[in-house]
Amino acid sequence: MPSQPYSLCIGRFVIDLPVGANARIDASYHFIEPQKPKQVDSFEQVKQQLEVRAKDLQTHQIQRSPRHDAMAKAGGFDPDKLYGKTQLLGFDIDDSLQQVVLGYMPDPTSSGIISEVHKIFNNMDYVFKFEDAGADNYAKDRQILWAAATSFTPLNNRTPPTKPGFCVDGGMFADSGKPPVKESFTLVVRFADHPDAQFVIDAHAIDAVNKDEPSLRHRVDGELNILRANVQGHVGVIDRGDLKAAGQDGYQIGISAPYDEVPGTHIRKFFWSADGVPNDVTRPFMEVDMTIQPTDDGKSTIKTDAEAKALWDQLIGSLRIRPGAV
Repeated sequence: MPSQPYSLCIGRFVIDLPVGANARIDASYHFIEPQKPKQVDSFEQVKQQLEVRAKDLQTHQIQRSPRHDAMAKAGGFDPDKLYGKTQLLGFDIDDSLQQVVLGYMPDPTSSGIISEVHKIFNNMDYVFKFEDAGADNYAKDRQILWAAATSFTPLNNRTPPTKPGFCVDGGMFADSGKPPVKESFTLVVRFADHPDAQFVIDAHAIDAVNKDEPSLRHRVDGELNILRANVQGHVGVIDRGDLKAAGQDGYQIGISAPYDEVPGTHIRKFFWSADGVPNDVTRPFMEVDMTIQPTDDGKSTIKTDAEAKALWDQLIGSLRIRPGAV
């Protein structure tokens, strides 16, 4: 774990994390899922491994069934276009970019496809995957994936970049940040000094505000009543109300309740949510929460509501739009 405080780049944001914080980032960029980069010996090694995979996929015939074909036709699809002849859909290499793209059907009985690009930087293999349905989508998917991989730049997430782009684990997709906006991330933070605490951010850019579910401010009283009806003992409110964070207006609540797994202890939960601004990648729909729950042996490093609120205020107060993100 890092021994010093640091600023972490996530999506188009930066957050300051304390000594001993360990962060995990899961992100999606235009439905592309970056994988954790792996150390390799060389680009040639990756090429050879992927060539072997491609040749193997080409030897496996697609196994279509009359029932699946009939279902596809009933849904308005042409089964002859949904399936390739073999599991291999495409394989291309660009030595100058040190990129390889592989398209395939992972299940010979299904129309699902996967496109993946391997991009080599300094003997690190960065892999980007795109899942879709139907072999006829491969050409489009390949184009999107190849362009995104070409725009990708490795970087240390603890040294936030100054250029426009979307940060994922180990790098950034460079872009202007203009619509269409198809990006999301989840950040999970654990703390060396506070094993009883976990901090989570979920964010996704929107093109319209979700009207199907009321905002937190409009549903919080009902959820509090349900909690109080199901928890033995006093459920207290540490804080609640409007809070501007991460560049947009939102609503927060913090509660404290008895923890029934360990008698005599409390669980504390803070939650903040913002509806987001359509077509603004710097103001996505966001949900941020922090849970403080005694460990299995009943220990808790945070013993009062005031201590819990201080950590919450420190973390959410440091979450901000990254300068130059768009």
